[in-house]
Amino acid sequence: MVSYLNPQAPTLPNPIGLDKEIQRVQLLLAAKLPWLQVSYGRAYRSGRKDGTKTIYYPEVYDGEREYRDVLPNDNVSAQSFFYPRDPASNPDSAPTPLGLALNQPVDLIFWVNLRALDPAKDYRFEAELLRDVLRVLSNNSIAVQRVYTTAEEVFKGFSMDVVAEQVFRMPYAGFRIQCELSLQNVLC
Repeated sequence: MVSYLNPQAPTLPNPIGLDKEIQRVQLLLAAKLPWLQVSYGRAYRSGRKDGTKTIYYPEVYDGEREYRDVLPNDNVSAQSFFYPRDPASNPDSAPTPLGLALNQPVDLIFWVNLRALDPAKDYRFEAELLRDVLRVLSNNSIAVQRVYTTAEEVFKGFSMDVVAEQVFRMPYAGFRIQCELSLQNVLC
């Protein structure tokens, strides 16, 4: 059963390709960012009908054939997830004797409850959190392309109906980091 009160971020037992690289960075963030309560892996764009309209939201595989949405959640002080974007590209345009390399654009999306993270701070300190994340990515040679902080951009590609503006007002904040992950030897 999916728990929204105490969510866990499952890992894949034997990831390959993009999933392997996402899981590497997922676990790295979990280990290096003590304030990050839940570091999820790959999210998928899911939809449900609401009358004549389709509502799109991010969800992750939660194990045991269940998915859970990773929308802002008051039970979580800080969470992140990866949302791959198409297309992946081959920087060499052809396989090499060592295999086939691909570069994959991936959005890394964070949502935080600032008050839950540090009740003593009575100001918006998401820039400090962003700095922490960028340091981890930079120190591990992960290419950062862009950073977004507005609600419309952080959850771009998903329906704003399910992500209300107030989830980005104090004490809440979020940001999206566009990265490029390099996948080596995807043929193995």
